[in-house]
Amino acid sequence: MSRVLLYNHGGCENRGCEAIVRATSEIFRDEAGARVRLTSATPELDRACGLDAIERIAADQISPYSVSRLVNSVGFRLGMPRESEVARKWSPVIRLGRRSDVCLSVGGDTYCYGRQEHLLVINGRLRRAGVPLVLWGCSIDPELIEGERLEDLRQYQLIVARESITAKALTDAGLPVRRWCDPAFFLRSVQEPLPAAWREGATVGMNVSPLVLHKAKDGDAAFSAFCALIEHILRTSGDAVALIPHVTWAHDSDLDALGALKARFADEPRVFLLPGTLSAMQLKGYIARLKALVTARTHASIAAYSTAVPTLVIGYSVKARGIARDLFGDEQGHLIPVQELGGAGELVAAYDALIARAQDERAMLARTLPAYTAGRRETVQAVMALCRS
Repeated sequence: MSRVLLYNHGGCENRGCEAIVRATSEIFRDEAGARVRLTSATPELDRACGLDAIERIAADQISPYSVSRLVNSVGFRLGMPRESEVARKWSPVIRLGRRSDVCLSVGGDTYCYGRQEHLLVINGRLRRAGVPLVLWGCSIDPELIEGERLEDLRQYQLIVARESITAKALTDAGLPVRRWCDPAFFLRSVQEPLPAAWREGATVGMNVSPLVLHKAKDGDAAFSAFCALIEHILRTSGDAVALIPHVTWAHDSDLDALGALKARFADEPRVFLLPGTLSAMQLKGYIARLKALVTARTHASIAAYSTAVPTLVIGYSVKARGIARDLFGDEQGHLIPVQELGGAGELVAAYDALIARAQDERAMLARTLPAYTAGRRETVQAVMALCRS
């Protein structure tokens, strides 16, 4: 039985990260009978999530209170090479990786956010140990594929890109690429009882993140646009609005932005906030029963797309653009770049257009999703073919 390690996982407080590792572990268990292990930034929280297809969850770094961390700190002050310091800090990943037949880096957005020194070191140590490496379900801005980042990408024996923009850029750079959908399209959903404020067939979901407000050209104006959209929905329909948190990291929690939105509508019973404790599967169960979704988080949109829910993305990333383009042929009308989000009128108009075509979009998604998500077994086989004998 092959041993697969999933590493570079930020923790299940990001439900997109949870969706990736949960779906990936089940895919490799079901398609290849693999034993799947995970290293995590928050192992205790991840164990509490009940990732039942994962055999073992371990911390990805040595404890800040351990003797090893003290030795590392002293050694660095005495002139330990930087690479050795980083390797010691991330030694749990390297140790488990060396005992694995193939290792999957599952942080799909990692290479979009600054220098990833730890990956450069981890990947180098594992490759020198002869361990096959796969970058799994990634998106990377084409202009970032250069220099040290490109050198690190060359350490992977296979890169599975989740959308065509990234796949083309990586192919043009001469890297070994396979294009396949984000594994979260296969995430199972769990349907919990509906809140009292939920209106069957007439509840619109809304996700707003601090990150998307930060990336807007005017964060206050962007927040006001979401407020205006809620006012528009309440004024022109009998619909309810479900505020949906998808990331609850302390440094980047959707509850901050959504809590502020709910405060604006504190006296409106049709506007309600789902709990921040729901799992990715539970959130997908709620999203699947929405009339439509407006979202800043891409993995909330994946939960909607995969259940044929009409969706408008307020996006900033290559993954949001690429997935919309691959599903619909063009992201126009399906995605508003947050950097271009102006006044409330643009958001309201885009939402009205979404509702006007909602029935056609549901039918189109139901029709095209089987072909879009095809290639699951072949992709797993391509990864498992790399395994050490």
